[in-house]
Amino acid sequence: MDLSWIDQYINGVIEYCGSSDIYEIYSALNIEIKRIDKDDPLLKGNEAIYIRNYFGIEVVFIRDDLPYQYEKFVLSHELGHAVLHIEITTAAYNNKLVNKGKLERQADYFALKLLNISIDKDCYEGYNFEQLAKEFYVTESSLQYSY
Repeated sequence: MDLSWIDQYINGVIEYCGSSDIYEIYSALNIEIKRIDKDDPLLKGNEAIYIRNYFGIEVVFIRDDLPYQYEKFVLSHELGHAVLHIEITTAAYNNKLVNKGKLERQADYFALKLLNISIDKDCYEGYNFEQLAKEFYVTESSLQYSY
């Protein structure tokens, strides 16, 4: 699946916000970050959830116990949903007719590219996906877009 079209969105976000720093981007786009307990029912067992209209604000609820570097990946992933999937509401996302796998792959690609994560196979020869994910603070499933 060719995801290179997403690169244009990333460049546009960086240009519009004047930064590639995820926290500065959230601030420039007026998307709030709310850290909540991992057991909060709002998360439904996820690490984060993006809600386009939560009582009039755009917000990402994110677990408050994530390591800083991994939090940046998760926030970048959620920003991918915010930027790329504007027609998808939270309710629609939970519908069985939506291809969640496709949306998740797009958000993963967005996050890796925004964070400028790419893995040189020669430098990490012999590493498995679990080891690479820990090294770069990303999900194992996102690694397919980092080579």
